Amino acid sequence: MAINDISLTTGMRSNLLSLQGTVDLLNRTQNRLATGKKVNTAIDNPVSFFASQALTSRASKIDSLKDSMGQAVQTIIAADKGIKAITAMIEQAKGIAQAALSADQSSGATTVSLTLSSVAKNETVIIDGVTLTATDNGTPGSNEFYMGGTDNMTAEALANAINTTSTLGAGGWSATVKDNVVTLSYAPAGTPTSITEADVTGAHAGITEKDVPATTELANLQAQYNAMRDQITAVANDSGYKGKNLLSGTSLDLRTLNVKFEGNTLSVEGFDATAGAADGSDGLKIGAATWTAGGDIDADLVKLDEALDTMRQNASKLAGNLSIITVRQEFSTNMINTLTEGSDKLTLADTNEEGANMLMLQTRQSLSTTALSLSAQAAQSVLRLFG
Repeated sequence: MAINDISLTTGMRSNLLSLQGTVDLLNRTQNRLATGKKVNTAIDNPVSFFASQALTSRASKIDSLKDSMGQAVQTIIAADKGIKAITAMIEQAKGIAQAALSADQSSGATTVSLTLSSVAKNETVIIDGVTLTATDNGTPGSNEFYMGGTDNMTAEALANAINTTSTLGAGGWSATVKDNVVTLSYAPAGTPTSITEADVTGAHAGITEKDVPATTELANLQAQYNAMRDQITAVANDSGYKGKNLLSGTSLDLRTLNVKFEGNTLSVEGFDATAGAADGSDGLKIGAATWTAGGDIDADLVKLDEALDTMRQNASKLAGNLSIITVRQEFSTNMINTLTEGSDKLTLADTNEEGANMLMLQTRQSLSTTALSLSAQAAQSVLRLFG
């Protein structure tokens, strides 16, 4: 008998179709439990599938933007730490300048000592641009001093030359002698003033310069001030994060941080927090101190106050931008959760429901198998009647 000649009873055909349908439903339920999704492909539910993909894609995009927001926050925090450090340094520089102001008013003349030892003919000492030359002539000429029989006599001759030379004496220079040491001081118009290193130079081994003005109180304070100024620039240059520095750069573009949100961009503008050039241009306009050369300490104090105002204003701006980014970060997190939840509701399966369906379908499969078996037995009984 050919296969096509096999005929099924109505009951068997109905039971067989029911069993096939149950198996299909059982496979679908098992797949849902295995994947956790009720919509795995567009065939399952085109509307839900593509809507879920759109929500997931948007959530992924926002998540990537959120990562960049986190890096932007770190960049601003790095700049804020730099601002705090620079502000503290400016305050310290103010303290140094105020101490220098007091030292400038009360310290008196700065002195330089010249120690004479075996001075040879034609050895020189240069004071404020005037060259005094040692001579063996008992009657020294203009800008000369007699190198006598002893070092002390030579020192006395040099001091006398300094005090009597019109250019030096009238200009406020004076000299005293003790043993073989000449001590110089400078007080033009009766007002003690510091001497710079360039003012006095012993040109030969026989005349040794000592106690150069760099060791005086005012010069020490000036050196401290300028060192602090250099550190302000160094801290500004070191306040970057991953190649972006809001406190240093040759142009505004280099100091601008662009933070992308969904739909718009926030531009965070930094500023030049370096001390600036030595002449007081650029940056915070904190010029190098020249107090020992008659520099204006009061003017430097004004510049420091202006620098502090600049730091406070820009710190406030950065704090405002940091607050905006932080709020957008939190909003992005909430939006990602909302989109993900919406996507899940469209595609995720209810495991409790699918578990109950699995139990029901397994029972139905068992019953359908039993019913099909009974139908087959009934057909065989009928055939035996004709046997």
